[in-house]
Amino acid sequence: MGNATRNSDVGQRNADRIYGEIREKILSMEFAPSSVIDEAGIVQKSGVSRTPVREAIIRLVSEGLLLRDGRQVRVASFDISQLRDVFEGLMLLSRALHRLAALRREPAHLTAMWKALQIFEAEAESPDEARLSEANHHFHMEVAKAAASTVLHGFYETVSIDTLRLSRQCFIVGARAGYVGDDHLKQTMHDHRDLFAAIEAGDGDEADRVAQRHTVLFRERLTRQLLGRSGDIDSFHLQDRMGLEPSGRRG
Repeated sequence: MGNATRNSDVGQRNADRIYGEIREKILSMEFAPSSVIDEAGIVQKSGVSRTPVREAIIRLVSEGLLLRDGRQVRVASFDISQLRDVFEGLMLLSRALHRLAALRREPAHLTAMWKALQIFEAEAESPDEARLSEANHHFHMEVAKAAASTVLHGFYETVSIDTLRLSRQCFIVGARAGYVGDDHLKQTMHDHRDLFAAIEAGDGDEADRVAQRHTVLFRERLTRQLLGRSGDIDSFHLQDRMGLEPSGRRG
């Protein structure tokens, strides 16, 4: 029984490690949108069995970062026509979850949220946009946990992964400056503290209002990155380098 437990723990750690490595390669575009995942190659390079690799792939498929295409698994691309739907979904889900978090949070939730908030602020001192984006994502996932709604949490995580991926890819292809060193970062940190204060106080109305303001801030930032100040969009450039597809389907 002891050996079985240890083997299970090792297998789970391997699956978590492989999941993290593949996820980062997708977000960094080392694994390009629409490319086929080489499961055998990952097994060989990682030095683990197929089981943890398959577990990691299943998890990434469930998050929408990978898609099954017959017997193959591909990196998901992003249909540019989805942008409005993503922003609408983000707004509605964010407002609902932050309101619920204010009404349902437990002391452990507040502790986890405060820790995540502090991690984000610490990362703000670093020029690493990827780590800052991940820290921001982590903070909002802790808020979602406090809402204690499995269904809404699942939808929110899917939309948040889309926005995280799109945001990361904007920087990789050389889109406009983001968090670091600008007023957006200061406002983001201010919003996070206001959200925490509202949730800690159990004020659902205030949490809703700040969540709405915060989502608009993010939407405007990402829109500027994609469209630029002039409002023009070089759609073919974005499609070629970010996996944005003009219409129809995702994958």
